Amino acid sequence: MFKKEIGEGKAADSFSNVMRKSQLDSLNQLMNRLEEQGQRLAKHKTIENLRDYKKLVRQFIGEALSYGLQLSEKQSHNYHSGMKTHQLVEIVDEKLIELQEEVLNKEGQGIDALRLVGEIKGLLINLYM
Repeated sequence: MFKKEIGEGKAADSFSNVMRKSQLDSLNQLMNRLEEQGQRLAKHKTIENLRDYKKLVRQFIGEALSYGLQLSEKQSHNYHSGMKTHQLVEIVDEKLIELQEEVLNKEGQGIDALRLVGEIKGLLINLYM
């Protein structure tokens, strides 16, 4: 899902490329786990499934932000990209609250939970891109 150009260069660049690939692999694995847990949550709206989903979202955000911060050390960082990241994290938080309310209100349809899971996934992808 996540791909970045990994060129060839000196030994330091090679190590950096290996680290980037490892981080991208980790984000891809997390996104796959998020998708599976999101489907599980949409089918079975339980507090336990919600807790597991929120934990994976937080883990993904943490890793994506950590990776982004490492990238910004090598690239020029501008004010607007930092603001965008902050806004995306706030929106993810809002969607998680909506999802929590949907789970707690078990009368709601599974379609709403599935929609929110999809929105959160899209936001997480935007956070990284």
